Amino acid sequence: AQRPPPFVDEFVPLLRYRDLVFLMIGNILKNRYKRSMLGIFWKLLNPLLQTIVLAVAFGTMFKSTLPHYPVYLLSALLAWSFMTQTTQYAMGVMATGSSLLKRIYIPRATYVVAVVGNGLVNFLVSILPLALIVWFLDHPVSASWLFLPVCILILAVFTLGLALLLSTASVFFNDSIDIYQILVQAGFFLTPIMYPPSVLPETLGAWMILNPFFLLIQLFRMPIYNNTVPDVGLIGAAAALALLTLLIGWTVFTRKADQLAYRL
Repeated sequence: AQRPPPFVDEFVPLLRYRDLVFLMIGNILKNRYKRSMLGIFWKLLNPLLQTIVLAVAFGTMFKSTLPHYPVYLLSALLAWSFMTQTTQYAMGVMATGSSLLKRIYIPRATYVVAVVGNGLVNFLVSILPLALIVWFLDHPVSASWLFLPVCILILAVFTLGLALLLSTASVFFNDSIDIYQILVQAGFFLTPIMYPPSVLPETLGAWMILNPFFLLIQLFRMPIYNNTVPDVGLIGAAAALALLTLLIGWTVFTRKADQLAYRL
């Protein structure tokens, strides 16, 4: 029988298996925290501990230029962790943990979508410590917070596209997992998460234009720290980047989908 294009052939079954996606999201959450005494509450404690350590280390340095530094830091740290940790987890799952694809038929994208869904749940839970720090430091809160669902949606679309692209690479090239981990470590220090962009030398100014994570971090941080809705240019650029990444990631993944089971 003549099959539809791969772009469509993977999407339609994924909609039919949406219940399986939700079951897999719940299973990932259970397996991840079933041996932990704190369970999912670790997602509340972990960002707080990271913020305290980094705020003690760098807070004094940027105290004059960045008031309420923990809010500035954590708002970026949450967005960065969601995007990078989710994509790393998706790469690992597809490279080593998707042996079920060899036994029965399920849409190959199910694994990646479930991992991103799990990351999104953790991301939403992690916003609670951020709200606590905002309240504790008496940081101003405005109606701009109502724009956060749009920001989170754009981040999730970008993360899904990047996870599809990188998880495909991880199946065909195992070294891509280690290479990406090195890039993430370098990108953490080259991206203005702990410091304002103004401290970077001019030679690295172009890096901010080429760094998609910085654009998306700014989109998420502005409603929280600056109490302003991002301008139309930033929203449009972030949305276009997210949709383009999803389009590229889905195209690459679906074209290689039939080969995944033979590569695992």
